[in-house]
Amino acid sequence: MLKITYSLKPLADRIRKIELAVTDKAFDAPVERAAWRVFAAIVVKTPKRWFGALRRAWRVRKPCDGARIVENTSKIMLFIEGGTGNAGTPTSHGGYIYPKTKRALFIPLSASVAMSGYRRGMVFGTDFVMAKRVRGIQAQRIIENFKPEARRILREEMKAFLEKAFK
Repeated sequence: MLKITYSLKPLADRIRKIELAVTDKAFDAPVERAAWRVFAAIVVKTPKRWFGALRRAWRVRKPCDGARIVENTSKIMLFIEGGTGNAGTPTSHGGYIYPKTKRALFIPLSASVAMSGYRRGMVFGTDFVMAKRVRGIQAQRIIENFKPEARRILREEMKAFLEKAFK
């Protein structure tokens, strides 16, 4: 006669351990690490220009446990990401931007004039020029091009976390 006994306690203990390991609170650490890695990489890919304000506008926000949002709070990022005037597509008047209410567009020629706007005493041709139209900028698509890299980083962090949880 063959007598077989088995116990489900080790299996139940292992399942309980896995349940505790994969809660939103437990996922918080690898998601946090991935978010800061993405943050560091995307800041380097963002153009700096005069003062680096566009780079400094990147933030990591925590809406809830197990989630992070890497965002840029600058309005300029919308224009850098999506472009302006459709940058020369056939449906956008050749990619030009025209004035909405005035006869011409004010174009500052230095950073200080761009920050302060028009003031008395400014010299036409030195501090600013006027134009009937300007060509829009082409979209750089920084975020769109970085999404696959961000997914890869998150996948790496989650894989390491799950391997540790299932050991």
